[in-house]
Amino acid sequence: MKAMEWYFPKSREELAELLKEEGALIHAGGTAIKEERIKSAKRVIDISSLPLNYVKKDGNIWHIGATATLNRVIDSLESDHFLVKALKCTATTPLRNRITMGGSVYLSPLWSNLMGPLLALEAEIEVLGRRQGTCKYEELLSDRGKFQGCAVTEVRFPDVKLIGWFDRFARTSTDYSALTVTIALSVEGESIRDAKVVVTGSKKVYDRLSGVEKALQGSRLEDVDVEGISRNVNVEFTDKPAGSGAYLAEVSKVLLCRGLNALGSAR
Repeated sequence: MKAMEWYFPKSREELAELLKEEGALIHAGGTAIKEERIKSAKRVIDISSLPLNYVKKDGNIWHIGATATLNRVIDSLESDHFLVKALKCTATTPLRNRITMGGSVYLSPLWSNLMGPLLALEAEIEVLGRRQGTCKYEELLSDRGKFQGCAVTEVRFPDVKLIGWFDRFARTSTDYSALTVTIALSVEGESIRDAKVVVTGSKKVYDRLSGVEKALQGSRLEDVDVEGISRNVNVEFTDKPAGSGAYLAEVSKVLLCRGLNALGSAR
């Protein structure tokens, strides 16, 4: 049996060359690597030596390197940022000290809770490998096949003044999320200038509630008809251990109403 080969690239150029080979397993925090994948891998690329462990703001853009851990992101952003609130609900403190942003974004499991906030922030990712350059995070989610043989090297999103809210539904505080709801509002004066509302965990993996977003735009936050808006929401879910699809659809509406009411009360 051929021994597993490990590679430790020191530059992005070296990583790009290594990714040209088929079947490479990328290792950073290592928390998402399953036993069967370890057994089948012939080549492992450990990216921990690359200069990608950073969270920094350049102008009005946040840049997060692929090997930055979730706890480093939590410690770097404002404590009331809705991405921070989402990440604090992810795993345990020891695990958040290992789980990296690059792997979390590339795999985007629902339990990571970052999908909704990153979509609401209209985040971009930088990738290396068969596909190189910068693209919208939403593009990765919509067509993962394009990104086979790639590694996420950076996540970036604008540092804009938003009123944000995040919540999730799970059976217990330590259970995986059955669904999450993220609301991000840009308020100008007394009116909502722009709105992003995202539900994850649905049949389509995630839903942008464009109808809710349009209803919110131009409204005074204090005057939003929360119940009226929620009645027109129709997100479909499959049955899960946390409840039936119909039950989870109702829960998503409850969380949406709760978020809009909380944001209105905070003004």
